[in-house]
Amino acid sequence: MNHALYIGIILLIGTFGGKTARIARLPSVTGYILIGLLLGPSFLNLFTKELIGDLAFVNQIALGILSVSIGGELHRNVFKKYGKRLFIISFGDELLTLILGTGFTYLLGAPFDVAVILGILAMTVSPSGVISIINEYRTKGEFTKNVLALVAIDNLNCIVIFGIATAIIQGIYSPAIAGIGMITSVIVEIGLAVIFGVLAGIALAWMVRRNTETPKLLTILLGLVLVNTGLADQFNLSALLVNMIMGGVATNMIPRRAVLAATMERVELPIFIAFLTLAGAKLDLRIFDTVGLIVVGYVIARFVGKSLGSYLASKFTTLPVNMQRNIGLALTPQAGVAIGLSIIAEEKMPHASGMITGVVLGGVIVFEIIGPLLVKVALKNTGEIT
Repeated sequence: MNHALYIGIILLIGTFGGKTARIARLPSVTGYILIGLLLGPSFLNLFTKELIGDLAFVNQIALGILSVSIGGELHRNVFKKYGKRLFIISFGDELLTLILGTGFTYLLGAPFDVAVILGILAMTVSPSGVISIINEYRTKGEFTKNVLALVAIDNLNCIVIFGIATAIIQGIYSPAIAGIGMITSVIVEIGLAVIFGVLAGIALAWMVRRNTETPKLLTILLGLVLVNTGLADQFNLSALLVNMIMGGVATNMIPRRAVLAATMERVELPIFIAFLTLAGAKLDLRIFDTVGLIVVGYVIARFVGKSLGSYLASKFTTLPVNMQRNIGLALTPQAGVAIGLSIIAEEKMPHASGMITGVVLGGVIVFEIIGPLLVKVALKNTGEIT
């Protein structure tokens, strides 16, 4: 079969999985992932690893769109109203997740530098796992706004810390690029990502201000996402960071945020279905045979870090008590961002011998299935799903 046929099957099968999940009173995203898992290497192997690799461009487009959506939540009004509490909660959940993720995986057998990277990757949150539930139930309250902003902040911090950590580790194993060269490399990578993102955001905001028709604006948005992704690949930058900055800049420059949000909604659903179904197909349960114990430690550390860290930190904020108890649950989904960064880490740390991607994929198997369920529970507990 050709790629067009496979993508068509993915969209139709994924939609069926989502509908079946809704009948079972589960979030649609759970159905997308489980149907993908069923069709992937773990069971029927209709979607082979080679095919999934060939369809990587679907993931790139999806992650780009998701990054713009998350960046769009970084509006100055959100920070003006919730800024202090957001940074306190983010600091708490990320710090505890980093410490526990590094400590647990190191004690269970991962080399220290690999454990540090796993601790950093544990900080990431899946935008698709969170946004899809929020869109499905159309929640728009205070809790939802705080969660979306925290997803953006957590991922933004993680991308920056990841770049610094991998550069330091490379410097240790390759003295030739250590010192000033290592620092310069990190600054250049982050600086270029910011420049490309800001320029793209200005261009997108300009088009919105010109009252461009929605279909044309959608074409421009997709074009900018692809250009950003291509430039990031060309200059070895983070496409997630570039597109996130574009979304953040654009949403702060336009008077009508609803126009951009409406444009995103027109393309998000098929992107979500394809991305999450492929994410499910990518999961191979046999990974537990090689790194099973470390995966268990990673999962426990991440769940405790996110839930307990955010809860303890929120005690120092004005966040209502029922939201304090549930904010961490809404930050548990994990998928594309962590997988993408783990692949980059393996390229920069060949001595890891596949352990980073193995552990992260094992964690994703767990968090992509239970994460959306926990997001739904958190939204119900805070009264935003009635």
